[in-house]
Amino acid sequence: MTKKTILPLQLLVAPSQDDPSPLVLYHGRRCPDGFGAALAAWLYYGDRAEYVGLDHGDVQTVADLPALAGRAVYVLDFSFSAEILTAIDAQAAKLVMLDHHKSAAEKLTGFACRCGVVHFDMSKSGARLAWEFFHPEQPVPALLQYVEDRDIWKWEFPQSAAFLSALDMEVQDFARWKEIAHFTPEQLDAFMARGGAMDEKYRKMAHDIAEGAQPLIFNGITGLMVNAPGMFHSLVGDLLSAKTGTFALMWSASNKGVKAGLRAQRNFDCIALAESMGGGGHAQACGFRMGVERLPELLTGTFNA
Repeated sequence: MTKKTILPLQLLVAPSQDDPSPLVLYHGRRCPDGFGAALAAWLYYGDRAEYVGLDHGDVQTVADLPALAGRAVYVLDFSFSAEILTAIDAQAAKLVMLDHHKSAAEKLTGFACRCGVVHFDMSKSGARLAWEFFHPEQPVPALLQYVEDRDIWKWEFPQSAAFLSALDMEVQDFARWKEIAHFTPEQLDAFMARGGAMDEKYRKMAHDIAEGAQPLIFNGITGLMVNAPGMFHSLVGDLLSAKTGTFALMWSASNKGVKAGLRAQRNFDCIALAESMGGGGHAQACGFRMGVERLPELLTGTFNA
């Protein structure tokens, strides 16, 4: 766990303890990578900054954000449309956006900040990008390397699955995550043992869910779909997309509508499917939301945007 990389030299904007009233906007809603990115900022600014976790669709205009005028605004593991970013840039004293989602990068091609930088790197997690920005001289903590291992689906470290299963049960609290990052070897062993037992059960449940998959033709492309809670989307999607060679769609419904997650193997890019429904994300892990009125059509097994 000694890997260390730095951001490109062209990122000449740097954080400063003199930044005016820092505002940190990050991918929230139980996203470990987004919270890890916010943690990197918190370890730099502490409670002097304001931290706001956001989900896609929360912000329709800048009026949905906290006051921006004259502030240093950081957007971590998240992005906005060029229109909203332009409005933020017009009010902020400083704007830095660090993200790694392919669909967002494509939509913001050519966008330039008046007072900061917009940077994408699809080979790194949002948490790593934030850490390298706020703490360029310090190696990325093991906690954030484990988070990255799953978030961009590398699975480079054998400890990741057990560690993350335990971490997923923790509250997303900055002080608690800092404590976990500084565990003694004995504390870490106990944490991993608990996580290992949970991961074994989780994988068994994921296989059981995957067995209930049904064929789906989405925009003319054949794949598989299954009803699954969000926490199972990545693993179930990996199991099913390995069978199809194309995509797997996992859906769940709530009073906010239907959330659909798309997963694929390295040979298939499922972003076009997500974008056809107004969504986006990574090439092999993306998603979208839709109204419940579209669910009956999806369940027929043939679905068109």
